[in-house]
Amino acid sequence: MKLKASLLSAAIAAAVATTSAQAAEVVTFDPSLKLSYKNHLWDEDYDYNNVRKSDGSLQGDLERDEWAQAIIADFDTGYINNVIGAVVTVGAAHSLKNNDDSSNSNLPTGSDGEANDFAGVQQAYLKAKYALGDLNLGGSWGVKKRGFELFGNSGSRILSASSYGLDVTAEYMGLNLYASNLTGGSKRDQSSFNDDYSSDYVRIVGASYSVAGVDLSAEHLRAEDFVKKNFLKAAYSLPLAEDLSADFDVRYATADADSKSGNEDSNYYNLNATLNFGNAYVGAGYNRTRDGDWIGKNTDTNLGNDDTFNSSLSQWADYSAKGEKAYLLTAGYNFADLGLPGLSIDLATAKGSDKADTSKFDRREWSSYVSYAFDGQLEGLSVAWYHYDYSLDERGDTDTVTAKSDEKGDRLYLKYSVSVF
Repeated sequence: MKLKASLLSAAIAAAVATTSAQAAEVVTFDPSLKLSYKNHLWDEDYDYNNVRKSDGSLQGDLERDEWAQAIIADFDTGYINNVIGAVVTVGAAHSLKNNDDSSNSNLPTGSDGEANDFAGVQQAYLKAKYALGDLNLGGSWGVKKRGFELFGNSGSRILSASSYGLDVTAEYMGLNLYASNLTGGSKRDQSSFNDDYSSDYVRIVGASYSVAGVDLSAEHLRAEDFVKKNFLKAAYSLPLAEDLSADFDVRYATADADSKSGNEDSNYYNLNATLNFGNAYVGAGYNRTRDGDWIGKNTDTNLGNDDTFNSSLSQWADYSAKGEKAYLLTAGYNFADLGLPGLSIDLATAKGSDKADTSKFDRREWSSYVSYAFDGQLEGLSVAWYHYDYSLDERGDTDTVTAKSDEKGDRLYLKYSVSVF
């Protein structure tokens, strides 16, 4: 806490001193306000046979038939005198349709099973930056949507989750350093400004640097009394010919779980290769998880779905079970050559097997994502369609029946954003 206070005090002192020195000259101020309308229509079916919950009871079939909309206002002061500023984002979500017997995912559910409208502050934070020659310093403090290699606030619902804390960054000659101290968060379907984590803090430090054409990144996370995690990544892009290149990356992560988390230690490695030609690509990935399941290693994962599996095998399902081997094939195309640069399609298929402590384990999925961003008079409007088809057959070493899961769904997204100023 003393470190947090001293860092914040130093950042504010530097910002105030600089702003005061410039106040006698000219105060530069470049605020912006963006309004966004979002509309999500989801139709999903979850069929379960002999699947049991963590308490041992049978999991019943589920259905999602929901239609929700939201309005979001995002105000940014910019950097006053290129030093200090603030960001405030507020949002309100409303149910357009929700069957009584279906589960909700974009909106909270009341005791009567109905979807409840909600509104709240999505972001509210101070930000500052300062340059000392080639050294660029930055920081922020407050509630915001954050994304790291090992921790991320989910943005998969109509309103985003957030976390509360302090961030500092430093960039020097291509070397980027960052650190964060987080103490709470807000779920993606709640209006509370901030709830405490069970862990007193989640601390993250990381760095990135490029050398000889190789992009390197490393990150360490510690959630007090819950887990310590580490992540390493190396990526390289190889030009082969005009409009032809190959991308490669290797990722490795470890999780050292404390007894309070109720989990085992875990680690995974992930290998990926992608061939890019013109506006198209094809790719392949492989992931192996060892020792224990990866998901569930942070702190309160229900506070914003903050547990991140930073692997190419994080698809509709996270292929990160203990001992699991998983394979991925991808392909995609942008229709710019046909005069539609805003239209893209991405396809993926994944397969997982060999989970530990099972006599049978096989899962696979197919998914597609089609998106289109309009231009001209409709600039700011985008639509997307996500389809997935997932199946799992699993039998534990001591089980007498095979548990089967079949999940299929379609999600339609519409978003329109306009800059007021």
